[in-house]
Amino acid sequence: MDPYEVLSIEKTASEEEIKNKFKNMLEEYTQNQDETTKQKVMTLSAAYEMIINGNLYKEIRDLIDNKNFFEAEAKLNLINNANSAEYNYLQGFISVQKGWFESGLNYLKKAVELEPNNVEYLNSLNKLQSRVIDYVTKYTKQNIKPNSNNVNACGADNNSSKTGGIC
Repeated sequence: MDPYEVLSIEKTASEEEIKNKFKNMLEEYTQNQDETTKQKVMTLSAAYEMIINGNLYKEIRDLIDNKNFFEAEAKLNLINNANSAEYNYLQGFISVQKGWFESGLNYLKKAVELEPNNVEYLNSLNKLQSRVIDYVTKYTKQNIKPNSNNVNACGADNNSSKTGGIC
């Protein structure tokens, strides 16, 4: 998708021109609703978001490529757009790097829901789901129940009254 074509603007358009065009097209779509309105609005919003936040997303991807997840997450939090497929994809990637697989999986599912034809998002979701299945299979074979590692989050043995670690 060419976001400039969707918004019918030149690549040299100012941010103000982009915002005005988006607002006008959105008003037009919502006034003249039909069965294609929802899809049109989603495409329009994705194009607008891609232009406005595109450079920031590129910067975040570069930070992730350099394994600077903390700064990438901080910049991503500046956007905080749960309706953006790219935002959800990147948030999912960062969540997985933090070890938050369920959260990461939910973000990736949302990214695919928002952009079902994006191969990168689909491949990442499939890969993560495959990893989850591998973990479940491994632990099932070893008869280990989730969260039964005999160590609590504070670093102490669950069977003792002592605390340890950071608690």
